[in-house]
Amino acid sequence: MSKDFTAEPGFRDDYAEQIGRAVKAWSDPSAWDGDLNVMGSSTPAADVGAMLLMEMALHGWDVARATGQEYHADDATAAALLSIVQAQAELFRQYQGFADAIETGKDATAFDRALSLSGRDPAWKKPS
Repeated sequence: MSKDFTAEPGFRDDYAEQIGRAVKAWSDPSAWDGDLNVMGSSTPAADVGAMLLMEMALHGWDVARATGQEYHADDATAAALLSIVQAQAELFRQYQGFADAIETGKDATAFDRALSLSGRDPAWKKPS
């Protein structure tokens, strides 16, 4: 059985509060050092932070596009995202977290290349 957390009263405010706490915590450079316990396994904090950035950027784009909005990332974030997706894409595909990569043009931005490598079509728009 799955639960739709977005249907819970107050979800939007609770989620915004959680994201705010996460951003504040990861803004401290020392948060990126050492290891964290992730589902009973010791994982480098930098790997957890990178996965969080990837999840937030890719799913942020998903939600924005699905609701007819634009999503933009600055150049530094886009470059970091591309590096993370390049490192993780094949693993995520093995677990069906990413679809097959989509071809992009030579002039594609780093953000568009990250999207396409994760199986998303950067040109996709919500149907009218």
